[in-house]
Amino acid sequence: MVIGTDTIYLGNEIPGLRGQKVRIFAVLRGGLRPDANPDADDYYVNDDEKLARLGGVTAEDCIDAAPIHPGGTTSFVHVDPRAVDLECFAHLRNPSAQ
Repeated sequence: MVIGTDTIYLGNEIPGLRGQKVRIFAVLRGGLRPDANPDADDYYVNDDEKLARLGGVTAEDCIDAAPIHPGGTTSFVHVDPRAVDLECFAHLRNPSAQ
């Protein structure tokens, strides 16, 4: 299960979010690719079954996520970090790029 997962943001691209818990709402398939098409049917995936059929999360994906408040609710403000900047997908990082 990916959608609805809580994880930690490990990146540096979103100021003030490093080390904070976020909740995953969707995967932006190929979001880092220069030819990414936000209007494509398989770009914004918010269903685990569909995501599995498409091959799961890759290092080229971004994630639609929201910070989690101390009470467990999520912010209305969503962010789109790189998948590899989330703790649950850190294994997708290219070891030679670190």
